[in-house]
Amino acid sequence: VQGFNIDAHLIDNPSRTVLLTVKGDSMVDAGLMPGDTVIVKKGAPAKPGDIVVAIVDSEFTVKYLTQDGQGFFLKPGNKAYAPIRPQDHLEVYGLVVGCFRKY
Repeated sequence: VQGFNIDAHLIDNPSRTVLLTVKGDSMVDAGLMPGDTVIVKKGAPAKPGDIVVAIVDSEFTVKYLTQDGQGFFLKPGNKAYAPIRPQDHLEVYGLVVGCFRKY
Protein backbone atom coordinates (compact mmCIF):
# COMPACT_ATOMS: atom_id res chain seq x y z
CA VAL A 1 0.00 0.00 0.00
CA GLN A 2 1.39 3.36 -1.04
CA GLY A 3 0.62 6.53 0.95
CA PHE A 4 -1.43 9.30 -0.60
CA ASN A 5 -0.90 13.00 0.09
CA ILE A 6 -4.29 14.66 -0.33
CA ASP A 7 -2.80 18.19 -0.24
CA ALA A 8 -0.45 17.44 -3.13
CA HIS A 9 -3.31 15.83 -5.07
CA LEU A 10 -5.80 18.70 -4.65
CA ILE A 11 -3.68 21.84 -4.30
CA ASP A 12 -1.02 22.78 -6.83
CA ASN A 13 -0.50 26.39 -5.73
CA PRO A 14 -1.16 26.87 -1.98
CA SER A 15 -0.74 30.65 -2.02
CA ARG A 16 -3.58 31.01 -4.57
CA THR A 17 -5.85 28.33 -3.12
CA VAL A 18 -8.70 28.66 -0.61
CA LEU A 19 -11.12 26.13 0.81
CA LEU A 20 -14.75 27.20 1.13
CA THR A 21 -17.78 25.44 2.58
CA VAL A 22 -20.81 25.02 0.32
CA LYS A 23 -24.03 26.40 1.75
CA GLY A 24 -27.40 25.67 0.20
CA ASP A 25 -28.49 23.26 -2.50
CA SER A 26 -28.17 25.34 -5.67
CA MET A 27 -25.39 23.11 -7.08
CA VAL A 28 -26.58 19.61 -6.11
CA ASP A 29 -26.95 18.50 -9.75
CA ALA A 30 -23.24 19.33 -10.15
CA GLY A 31 -22.46 17.06 -7.18
CA LEU A 32 -21.83 19.89 -4.71
CA MET A 33 -23.82 19.23 -1.54
CA PRO A 34 -24.40 21.50 1.47
CA GLY A 35 -21.41 21.15 3.79
CA ASP A 36 -18.99 20.06 1.05
CA THR A 37 -15.64 21.82 0.86
CA VAL A 38 -14.67 23.24 -2.52
CA ILE A 39 -11.07 23.89 -3.50
CA VAL A 40 -10.87 27.27 -5.23
CA LYS A 41 -7.94 28.57 -7.25
CA LYS A 42 -8.11 32.35 -6.86
CA GLY A 43 -7.65 34.41 -9.99
CA ALA A 44 -7.51 31.40 -12.31
CA PRO A 45 -8.90 31.92 -15.81
CA ALA A 46 -12.47 30.69 -16.18
CA LYS A 47 -14.50 29.95 -19.28
CA PRO A 48 -18.20 29.36 -19.81
CA GLY A 49 -19.19 26.00 -18.37
CA ASP A 50 -16.68 26.14 -15.50
CA ILE A 51 -17.85 26.09 -11.89
CA VAL A 52 -16.66 29.28 -10.25
CA VAL A 53 -16.88 31.23 -7.05
CA ALA A 54 -18.19 34.61 -8.12
CA ILE A 55 -19.01 37.90 -6.50
CA VAL A 56 -22.27 39.12 -7.98
CA ASP A 57 -23.69 42.41 -6.77
CA SER A 58 -21.49 42.19 -3.63
CA GLU A 59 -22.42 38.59 -2.69
CA PHE A 60 -20.35 35.41 -3.03
CA THR A 61 -21.86 32.38 -4.76
CA VAL A 62 -20.81 29.11 -6.40
CA LYS A 63 -22.34 28.57 -9.84
CA TYR A 64 -21.59 27.68 -13.46
CA LEU A 65 -20.17 30.58 -15.44
CA THR A 66 -22.34 31.05 -18.52
CA GLN A 67 -22.38 33.50 -21.43
CA ASP A 68 -24.93 34.52 -24.04
CA GLY A 69 -25.56 37.54 -26.27
CA GLN A 70 -26.24 39.71 -23.23
CA GLY A 71 -22.96 38.85 -21.51
CA PHE A 72 -21.80 36.67 -18.62
CA PHE A 73 -24.18 35.32 -16.00
CA LEU A 74 -24.33 32.51 -13.46
CA LYS A 75 -26.32 29.32 -13.78
CA PRO A 76 -27.16 27.11 -10.80
CA GLY A 77 -26.76 23.37 -10.86
CA ASN A 78 -30.31 22.85 -9.63
CA LYS A 79 -33.37 23.45 -11.81
CA ALA A 80 -35.27 24.83 -8.80
CA TYR A 81 -33.16 28.02 -9.02
CA ALA A 82 -33.14 30.72 -11.67
CA PRO A 83 -30.01 31.97 -13.44
CA ILE A 84 -28.36 35.01 -11.86
CA ARG A 85 -27.73 38.03 -14.04
CA PRO A 86 -25.78 40.77 -12.31
CA GLN A 87 -27.68 43.98 -11.67
CA ASP A 88 -24.42 45.87 -11.18
CA HIS A 89 -21.22 43.80 -11.10
CA LEU A 90 -20.02 40.24 -11.69
CA GLU A 91 -16.49 39.22 -10.74
CA VAL A 92 -15.02 35.72 -10.88
CA TYR A 93 -13.17 35.24 -7.59
CA GLY A 94 -11.79 31.85 -8.49
CA LEU A 95 -12.19 28.57 -10.30
CA VAL A 96 -13.52 25.53 -8.43
CA VAL A 97 -10.88 22.86 -9.05
CA GLY A 98 -12.01 20.19 -6.61
CA CYS A 99 -14.35 19.19 -3.85
CA PHE A 100 -14.41 16.86 -0.85
CA ARG A 101 -16.82 15.98 1.90
CA LYS A 102 -16.47 14.58 5.36
CA TYR A 103 -19.01 12.00 6.49
